[in-house]
Amino acid sequence: MDRKGSGAVGIITDHQNGTYTATFRLLWEGEVTIKIQLVHPRQAIDLKERIKRLYPIDLVTFQRRYIVGNGTIRTKCNVDPAIFKKTSAVCNYSDPHAGAWWYCVKPVNVSCNTSGYHGRYGYNNVKGGQLYDSFSSQTGWQQCLKGKTLYFMGDSTIRQWWEHLVRIINMTETHIPEAIHATGPLLARDPVNNITANFLIHGPPLRGSIKTFLIKYVANAIDEIEGGPNDVVGITMWAHFVSYPVEVYTKRMEAVRAAIQRLLHRSPETLVVIKAANACHGDEITFGYWLAYKLDLIMRDMFRGMNVVLVDTWEMTHAQHWHKDILHPPGDIIVQELEFFCSFICPL
Repeated sequence: MDRKGSGAVGIITDHQNGTYTATFRLLWEGEVTIKIQLVHPRQAIDLKERIKRLYPIDLVTFQRRYIVGNGTIRTKCNVDPAIFKKTSAVCNYSDPHAGAWWYCVKPVNVSCNTSGYHGRYGYNNVKGGQLYDSFSSQTGWQQCLKGKTLYFMGDSTIRQWWEHLVRIINMTETHIPEAIHATGPLLARDPVNNITANFLIHGPPLRGSIKTFLIKYVANAIDEIEGGPNDVVGITMWAHFVSYPVEVYTKRMEAVRAAIQRLLHRSPETLVVIKAANACHGDEITFGYWLAYKLDLIMRDMFRGMNVVLVDTWEMTHAQHWHKDILHPPGDIIVQELEFFCSFICPL
């Protein structure tokens, strides 16, 4: 670490004998300060893994609210119907093409096709336990993105990208009927510079409320994009998957990868950007560094060798030392992420 605004991440080598080597890149002149933090001891990681085995799919529970007449009926939902009572009928809202499996308990005398809302039900308690370069002005951003259509897909950490771009460029948001800001979908335009920015949430599992007819899985949304040199697709998926077995995440991301391959086959000039996870504290049983890091490693392996680019927000959020590591980084961090993102659209 050096002055505010500068930071780099080191690499730790475990020699398996109680000793470690920390290696840092020398990226600037002058004095630096090294900060080493023990995030988890081995015992804590063992505990996390044990809890994931004991509660593989029900640490976080979800619900569907069916609209019936003037009222609603709430039932539980999850990725595996096995957690429901065996006597319960089940509505299957899965989409194998998108790599998504989703089931809800069927209400009595209510069709599974009845409109409703998706939302979080609750958490199960576990016992015991500054702007610069070409983007220094609004005009710089507008010139870079002129004529572009941006598709941000995933969770709220990439929704932050949409929000800050809309503010920086002073875009006009178009309200989508029955959509709420937290889960979208969101649409904004700059008609003068012909810039369009879209945000789409990735669908269940999702710790937020959304009208069910607005849910569209990322793989399906990618298949609807024609593509071309003016289309930019940004994707991140991790925060809502950390409390599940990695197989749930892997299946979803395999479907996303296949959709990206189809997109690049029909339109090789399309720019696809993968945003990494954020380094963040949290409830270390259902969230936090270790669980996010595991999924981030899977994501990197999943897209290695593909014609996509990576915005390494894990390293960026971990390297900064002037804010706490939180799920949603403050604005100055998001702007730096966007500058890096835009450097692939209009290289300096």
